[in-house]
This record gives sequence, C-alpha cells and structure tokens, in this order.
Amino acid sequence: MTFDSNSRKIIVFGGTSINFELRNDTWEWIDQIWTQIADTGPSPRTQHKMIYDSHRGKIILFGGYDGNVFKGDTWQYDGNEWMHVADTGPSLRAYPSTVYESSKKAILLFGGADLTSPFGDTWRMKNNVWTKVQDMGPGPLAGGDMVYTGSRAVLYGGYNGVVMNHDTWDWKGSLWTQRQNMGPAARALHSMAYDSERNCIILFGGFNGSILLSDTWELTVTQ
Repeated sequence: MTFDSNSRKIIVFGGTSINFELRNDTWEWIDQIWTQIADTGPSPRTQHKMIYDSHRGKIILFGGYDGNVFKGDTWQYDGNEWMHVADTGPSLRAYPSTVYESSKKAILLFGGADLTSPFGDTWRMKNNVWTKVQDMGPGPLAGGDMVYTGSRAVLYGGYNGVVMNHDTWDWKGSLWTQRQNMGPAARALHSMAYDSERNCIILFGGFNGSILLSDTWELTVTQ
C-alpha cells in the first residue's frame, strides 16, 4: 500500500487472501470508497514494497515472493496502468525497507532477504535505473521499516537471520550513521510513519520472534 499525494488516493496491490491465495489485483481508496482499477501488471505476490515517486508522479513496486520464488523485477503505475521498467538492480528479495528520498528525487532501498539470508546493501533508483550506493551500514536485515523526514531516512529494527534487531540508523544521502539504541524492544515487520506536523516518527507493533506486539512509540526528529 502507498499514498499517491498528487491524486490524494491510496493504492493497494497484491498480497494474500485469508486462505493464503496470492493476489495481483490493484485497488484505490478515495472518498471512503474502494474501487478496483487494474487486473494486469505484476504477477501475484506478497512481501513486496511500493513507494510513490512524487517527482515523476509514479508508484514504484519492487520485489516480493510468489510462494515459490523471490522477485527482483521493478514496475511503475501511473494511475491507469502498470508498466514493467526493470529486471536489473537489487537481487531477488522480499521484505526490503524503502522510502522516497525527495532530496535526491529517487527511491532508496535497504536490505531484504531471499530464502538463504538477509541482505545489507543500499540501492537508489532514479529514472527507472537502480544503482548500488553502499554496502556498509546496518548489516544484513529484513523486515525493518524506514521513513524519510525531508532531510534523512531513518531505519529501525529488522531480522538479521538469527535474532531481531533494535538498532536505529540515519541515512543522509550517502552514509549510514547509527543512533543511540534506547527505544522500542527488538522487532521486525512493524510499521512506521513520519508526522510532519509534529516532526516525529511514529512506530507501531511488529513481531519479536515469539509474539505480535501492539505498542506505539515516537521519535522526535532533529533535522
């Protein structure tokens, strides 16, 4: 799911049904009404990521898992139809962390995992071309979440293949910097959003390896 800030609507693609049937339908939510808007596009999948590129007015979808193989394809949606735009870039994976990096007018992607192990690489996509920009930083992680504050990306948590992580990292265009570790307990598959009115990051829930979590945290952002 992602928010198209130009047309002021939420777009949802794919996922699984209650019976774990993989989906590839596209829906929009506007004026409190759901409408199905596309049946063609990416193949059925889950655990992919979608981000809105506000500079180009396109929704970008990358990766995921179809129940048999991991995906490494990139698609864009213009509000009417899907277009396949790349097969090169990050390797096949699911559960990456992604944001729209407005200062670079680009998509930023970190980590994710395939069937073997998580990744610790950082990629940037601009004009439908992926470029690896960093291999150093948080270390291999999948299922973390990341938000962009206008000056930096902030990454929290994830699973490193052995244990859940509780580190917080800043990305300021070219380098990762670790923040202090006080805050939420270790987890993955949580959700984060940036509250621009209050200049803080809100985190909710996740999975700690044993149980689902329902706590809410906030982090005040210093630009």
